[in-house]
Amino acid sequence: MALPFTTDEVYVLRAPVVIDAYGNRSRSTKDWANAVRTGPFPACVQPDSATLGASLATKEERRGGREQRSKSIAVYLEPGVDVLATDALEIAGVVWQVNGDPFTLPDVGGLGHMILKADWIEG
Repeated sequence: MALPFTTDEVYVLRAPVVIDAYGNRSRSTKDWANAVRTGPFPACVQPDSATLGASLATKEERRGGREQRSKSIAVYLEPGVDVLATDALEIAGVVWQVNGDPFTLPDVGGLGHMILKADWIEG
């Protein structure tokens, strides 16, 4: 059954792993310019309740004289959408990095869905 509420369309971006300057292949050496884009998938996107607080899911950090801002969201998708912890999501033209493995809730009464957290980082 479909999600009972959808507010957004989400695209999943999956980048191929490439070899870095040292001949290594790792999760951090992805070719995002050649990422495969699938979707759109109906979704509900909300501020991440675990980091909501007074700052509405936005936090700032300063490390070594550099300032970094990040936002977190919770994304609710239909079960079965092919999304991995190493993927990114495009939502309304903004690219978010998936943070951790998606969690699928069982389909009890036709309301099963997938939940995942995604982060946007600037700086």
